[in-house]
Amino acid sequence: MLNLKEATELLKSEGIINSEQDVIRLILNGKLKAKRSKSLNVDYVIHPIDIAAFILKKQIADRSKKYGIDYQQWEKTFQDNKRLKAENEELKVKVRIEQTKVRGLKRMLQAEYALTESPPLAYTDILGLETDTDKDVIKKEFKKLLKALHPDHGGDDRLFRVFYEHYTKVK
Repeated sequence: MLNLKEATELLKSEGIINSEQDVIRLILNGKLKAKRSKSLNVDYVIHPIDIAAFILKKQIADRSKKYGIDYQQWEKTFQDNKRLKAENEELKVKVRIEQTKVRGLKRMLQAEYALTESPPLAYTDILGLETDTDKDVIKKEFKKLLKALHPDHGGDDRLFRVFYEHYTKVK
């Protein structure tokens, strides 16, 4: 517990008051919490927490006057702004990732369009036959090719599937 003289010295060092009379006036006006002392030498005793709270309130009020704003509101706004900036950066990263995905998909589509824009090959061109060849001859040639490409006979599975799809279309 602090007596009146100690509280006066502390408040003087903070630049809040000038004399003991100012401290008594703050106590009487209810701005600073204090208790009457039973000792005849000491009028009031002040709890250190109460004086610390008073000093903080005074500093906040001084800053509000100095900057023309409510300091506590400014602090809250500052923290909100900081949080929003972090969220904004996070969203920018997500947007960049999505843009990269879109660019990749566009490249894939362009490549696919480039492949499909060429004139389609006729089955006779693939098999090396004349353009006016009969459908039955085309089927026979496909069967020969499929037999050679069949995986059981040492052929490539992927090529077999591609040519089998073409064969089913000819059927």
